[in-house]
Amino acid sequence: MKEKIINIFGGGCSGFSLIRRSNEIENTIFKFYLGENDNQKDHYWAFWRDESSKDFEDICLKWSRWKIINNKNEKIFYSNKYPYCIINKKKWINFCKNNVDLSKVTLIKKNVNEINSNYYVDDTKIEGDYFFDSRNIKSFQNILLQHFYGLTIKTPTKAFDASTVILMDFRCDQSHGLHFIYLIPFSESEALVESTLFSKNIENKKYYLNAIKSYLRDHLNIKSFKVLSEEKGIIPMDYLNVVKDNSISIGTRGGATKPSSGYTFIFIQKQIDKIIYQLNNNLKINNIIHNKFSLAMDKIFIKALELNPKIFPDIFYKMHSKLSGDEMALFMNGKPKIKTWLKIIFSSPKSLFLYSMWQCLKRN
Repeated sequence: MKEKIINIFGGGCSGFSLIRRSNEIENTIFKFYLGENDNQKDHYWAFWRDESSKDFEDICLKWSRWKIINNKNEKIFYSNKYPYCIINKKKWINFCKNNVDLSKVTLIKKNVNEINSNYYVDDTKIEGDYFFDSRNIKSFQNILLQHFYGLTIKTPTKAFDASTVILMDFRCDQSHGLHFIYLIPFSESEALVESTLFSKNIENKKYYLNAIKSYLRDHLNIKSFKVLSEEKGIIPMDYLNVVKDNSISIGTRGGATKPSSGYTFIFIQKQIDKIIYQLNNNLKINNIIHNKFSLAMDKIFIKALELNPKIFPDIFYKMHSKLSGDEMALFMNGKPKIKTWLKIIFSSPKSLFLYSMWQCLKRN
């Protein structure tokens, strides 16, 4: 039987997530086009543990406690079954590379161009049976964005609770959009601290940096620290799925990102699970990973956030404070039970969300 040729474009998370499992796909060879500039800056991806992460948990950092804070309250969540995990990008890519069967896979450090619905590298047309495109989307227009800037810092004294992730702390400036501090404690004296906003406008570096410094000073009494590294990013808070006749989009461009939260990594793994099953059973490739109900609820939520961002620190806190750690983890991983949805719906301001639903229906 003739081997099928699978082409993958883009040397990011989703491309490597597919290529590391090439041995699971029968009767195929792979050509992986990484692009010429594949040495991008390092950063972290976060998720809650589930069955899609079982085979790489050993290279993740995990916390069984995380909390959300607003100006009045804080809630600590606990889950030993579904801990909060982060994975370093460079460590993930090295892990994937070490699991690639190079007898089946060719790595090509060149850019791919599209001309008249065909793909080319240099002047040579790329042939194959499947084309999976994981390349970055260049720009986002007139949609809500999650944008952030963060520092990994080291303090001269013990300053952090190493047992607990601060998932969202809203005790920061809310005048530029929904704004929170995200803090990952690697030890009592080392942590990643990020200033994160949900808005349509990207701020200058000074804004995020001042927010981080103010937070560290005012809430953790940290006046001096050493910067070990920095990271920044922009995530669309809209459902984006680039549909083309000549390729299948995966990763962020293929609708893997959860619009209301920005979480992507674990949904990429679920998307790859689905694609591998389809390839092995000669099924038509379907990259859809989020169900219609979840996407509709996200759309209403995001519209409400656009309409009235100033009240959302309290809304976020109320919605999640009704949940246990296990319930929150399952919800964020896209597998909530009906009971969880009911808790979230009944804790939300009805008039705002009904009006947001009406606005969404009008747009459709």
